[in-house]
Amino acid sequence: MQKETLSALMDGETLDSEVVTALTHDADLQAEWAGYHLIRDTMRGDLPDVMHFDIASRVAEALAQEPVYIAPQAIPESQPEPKTWRDYGFVAKLRPWASQLTQIGMAACVSLAVIIGVQHYNTDGTESVVSGDASAFNTVPFMGSASPVSLDLKNGAGLAPQTRFDQERGARLNAIFQQYELDRRVHTDGQPEVKQTATPEQGRTSSQPQQ
Repeated sequence: MQKETLSALMDGETLDSEVVTALTHDADLQAEWAGYHLIRDTMRGDLPDVMHFDIASRVAEALAQEPVYIAPQAIPESQPEPKTWRDYGFVAKLRPWASQLTQIGMAACVSLAVIIGVQHYNTDGTESVVSGDASAFNTVPFMGSASPVSLDLKNGAGLAPQTRFDQERGARLNAIFQQYELDRRVHTDGQPEVKQTATPEQGRTSSQPQQ
């Protein structure tokens, strides 16, 4: 009934004070009144070039009627823990082998160091013994006179430590050299041959030529 009355009021067919009062206070009637005028102007072709539409209220109303969607709570994703070398099976199997190889390598290094040290020690001892033997064989000095043969076993300066067998052998060599020197002097001077066998103890303690 209000729409018909509102349409009659717009066409000027009636003038009802109640409708006018309701139109001034009712926003819905005002919206219908504006819509009717827009329809009439469109049908007549009286629309302006630029039209101003107040759509803010309608957008706000539409948003108010829009249902609210509540997003579900995000479920945290479980991140995988990074693996270390202890977590791999083949590494655990290789660890005993690596430990054994390390021990073998250390033992080999120690053995090599011991062998090199022993060889170096033996080389120094051999050179000292050779130098001592060479000095013992030099029985004739540069002046031409004979000198006694001696092998210094008491004073071991410059020589490597010798075993008991080496000391006895040196004593026997010293005795042989002394006997040879005595025989040579006897034949050279024309004196009767005096054979004197030097014992190892005499050769070890003798340091002066016998007249």
